[in-house]
Amino acid sequence: MAVTPGLSVKVGASSEPSFLRFHAPSNRISNNKAMVSNAVLSFSMVRSFKGVGAGKVRNNNPGSIAKTDRRHEAFAAQELVDLLRDSAARGLIREGKSVHGLLLKSSFGDEESLRLFNHVANMYAKCCSFVDAWRVFDEMPHRNVLSWTVMIVGSKRNGLFLDGFRFFYDMLVDGILPDEFVYSAVIQSCIGLGCIELGEAVHGQIVKRGFWDDVIVGTSLLSMYAKLHKSEASVRVFNAIAEHNQVSWGAMISGLSSNGLYLEAFQKFLAMIAQGFRPNMYTFSSVLKAVGKMRDDSKGREVHHCVMDYAMEPNVVVGTSLIDMYSKCGCLSDARSVFDRNFYKSKVNNPWNAMISGYTQSGYWREALDLFVEMCQNDVRPDLYTYGGVFSANAALKWLYFGRQVHGMVVKSGNHTRVLSLNNAIVDAYFKCQSLEDARKVFDRMQERDMVSWTTLVSAYVQCYQAREALSIFSQMREQGFIPNQFTFSSVLVACACPSLLEYGRQVHGLICKAGLDDDNCIESSLTHMYAKSGNIIDAMEVFEKIVCPDVVSWTAIIYGYAQHGFPDKAVELIQKMEQSGVQLNSNISLSHLICL
Repeated sequence: MAVTPGLSVKVGASSEPSFLRFHAPSNRISNNKAMVSNAVLSFSMVRSFKGVGAGKVRNNNPGSIAKTDRRHEAFAAQELVDLLRDSAARGLIREGKSVHGLLLKSSFGDEESLRLFNHVANMYAKCCSFVDAWRVFDEMPHRNVLSWTVMIVGSKRNGLFLDGFRFFYDMLVDGILPDEFVYSAVIQSCIGLGCIELGEAVHGQIVKRGFWDDVIVGTSLLSMYAKLHKSEASVRVFNAIAEHNQVSWGAMISGLSSNGLYLEAFQKFLAMIAQGFRPNMYTFSSVLKAVGKMRDDSKGREVHHCVMDYAMEPNVVVGTSLIDMYSKCGCLSDARSVFDRNFYKSKVNNPWNAMISGYTQSGYWREALDLFVEMCQNDVRPDLYTYGGVFSANAALKWLYFGRQVHGMVVKSGNHTRVLSLNNAIVDAYFKCQSLEDARKVFDRMQERDMVSWTTLVSAYVQCYQAREALSIFSQMREQGFIPNQFTFSSVLVACACPSLLEYGRQVHGLICKAGLDDDNCIESSLTHMYAKSGNIIDAMEVFEKIVCPDVVSWTAIIYGYAQHGFPDKAVELIQKMEQSGVQLNSNISLSHLICL
């Protein structure tokens, strides 16, 4: 399998590799600089011993001296390994380079040198200096399977997924047979590339090499298939694993949940419990997410009982997932009970965010803002997600003064003022509070904008009956290279719903047809409304008749059009047709209302 050499695909950092055991430094070597000193001393001991030993070979047992020499060498090497592990874990590249320099001046045996330089390459890779890791790898006179594993995992960690696959290919060319850790690492590269074909090719080799039932390899494979949306293949791999562990069960449940197979995820969770495996916090989080999506509080309570059995309700990840699940199931009192029991005095903001979001999504906006105030009083620091929920609730309540106060908090924090999604939420909140001036100030100061930003501002001016300003913003948006979506077009069509702007509306209709959005439900209703409101009943009816399944909005638009422009009989006829089609009559439309028109 040929892979283009040197081509790098940088996507993003990934998880901690598991093939190198990390030992936390002991108190004896807790300070990195002290560790370097210890290592230098160890080298001095080895060198001095070698010098003395060389002069005494004739008078003493050479085998005894060589054995002692190897012990000192192994001791010195272990000191350096501990140093390199600590530097890698803490991202201390300067200290790691010092150890590397020390190694270059030393003389270890081949076996210890290979071990040490593997750790040097791993240190550089973990410290985000993959070029140095690659240089160390290239200069190694000998390599083993761990050397290649370091480079494959390092490539993945630094987002260079194609390079990781290239190392795997070169490893095979060099005649080095991969082990379970190599296969696990290269599968992660396939996930990063989003390439199911490469993953399937690796899977084929795994089967040929007899690793198909290995739990480490199998867990990586089923995760790959799940993340690349091949759920059936993921389940087949899971079923082929000889001996499952907590991780393989968790990966399977997470994969099913993330692919929308919520009931299957719940059933796998029950099977896991039945077979005596203890779920970890991430497994509980996955199954609670699945239950929340199903909106099934009875299943949620079943999972909650398991959580209580393992005393994991106070765990932040599990407790937050419980709050979210109960909120999505409409059981806000249960969600609040979990919150109050475990997290009301917590300084971690995740449970607070989940509870605020639960209130907001259920329409309990005042409660959401009250909880936000309590959060601030408890000195819990809000983050991006907190502010998103708060501005959403504030927009619904139209509390302008409160919104300005929260906006001030965002500005003072200095951390979120450049976050696009938050700025969009602030603009939306201001315009729903009828403060176009504040909304426009925030919009104008935004260093980055997207379609949501532009559409929000266009909608704001339309809803505040400033149609010409809305159309001006629409033109600016197009000039800056943004392509309108159906929501933008719908807002613009509403702005054009008057006789004086009908011609502009026709031009927008042309743009819609070129974009291939003329059969979108939202667009069709807006076009019908625009033509009907502008008095062009013929074009309105032409658009309306092309709608496959008109909804109440489309029916209302055409009925009002006929009623407003002197055709009450036709309006009544359309109301009857609407009722016959099974669409419920809007409570705002009545015969007496039409007569008044």
